[in-house]
Amino acid sequence: MNIMIKKILTPATIAIFLWGSILLLINQYYYEYVRYYLYISIIVIFPIMIWNLIKQWKKDKVEETKEFKPSIFRMLIMAVVMIVIFFITKQNHI
Repeated sequence: MNIMIKKILTPATIAIFLWGSILLLINQYYYEYVRYYLYISIIVIFPIMIWNLIKQWKKDKVEETKEFKPSIFRMLIMAVVMIVIFFITKQNHI
């Protein structure tokens, strides 16, 4: 049971939970700031993502593992999915 909790409660899942909770609170009380919160989220996560990729690339070179290439493919697939969802849900706001 304790091992199961350690697998679920990782720093990444806690960060995603807090990010989502803050997003819901902003959406509930200050709807006009949701867009800016999402912009700031992108600005914050982009350097973290690049740092993680550089770390994986260096690890692949030193230990001769194959983690970097699947990470890039996952990111590309998710980017395509997000772009498709964006165009499906795009609405004309005037």
